Amino acid sequence: MTPRALTEQEKCRQCDKLLEKGKAIVLAQGIRKVSVDEITKAASMAKGSFYQHFESKEQFLYELMWNIHRQLFMQVEQMILSGSDMQGNMRSLLKNLFHMPEISFLIQNQRDIHDLFQVIPDQEVRSAKQMESGMFKKLLDMAGIDTKRVKPGVVHNYIHTLSLMKSSDLMTEEDLPETFDRIMDSLLSYIFGGAQ
Repeated sequence: MTPRALTEQEKCRQCDKLLEKGKAIVLAQGIRKVSVDEITKAASMAKGSFYQHFESKEQFLYELMWNIHRQLFMQVEQMILSGSDMQGNMRSLLKNLFHMPEISFLIQNQRDIHDLFQVIPDQEVRSAKQMESGMFKKLLDMAGIDTKRVKPGVVHNYIHTLSLMKSSDLMTEEDLPETFDRIMDSLLSYIFGGAQ
């Protein structure tokens, strides 16, 4: 007897489970060490189920990276929707952002993530970058920030500058917290203070 076909909802749940279980393994072991066998075993699925959702381990990891980004954007959306002390909440979020396990992982594994992006088709990477830029624009629009004055790409670059700073061995260690705060203050001034 052939197994029945999964419904779309079941397929989505299966994919989510692979991403959830795979994320825990990737955060613990890193990008290079994780295997498809480990992911499917943790998700209690056959290896064939993995390949119904992802073409390769690299495709899975790429989707996982964007899932982490999307979850972060959802947190910022919730902060904006709460509507209270947006600038203070943004400062708190930025300070805490780089202590989150997922963000720390992204920072510590930048070289591996860069290498991963080299094997993903250029069109897909461009599409994801456009999606990320669109997310920054959406968040600024939700916050009532004029995106002609505050460019989403500049905000994006600020965030990446802060993350690169956290991962660089070239920074003067004792002045790193103050440098981080000054860049964060500059970003908040740009967003909320009417920077030109």
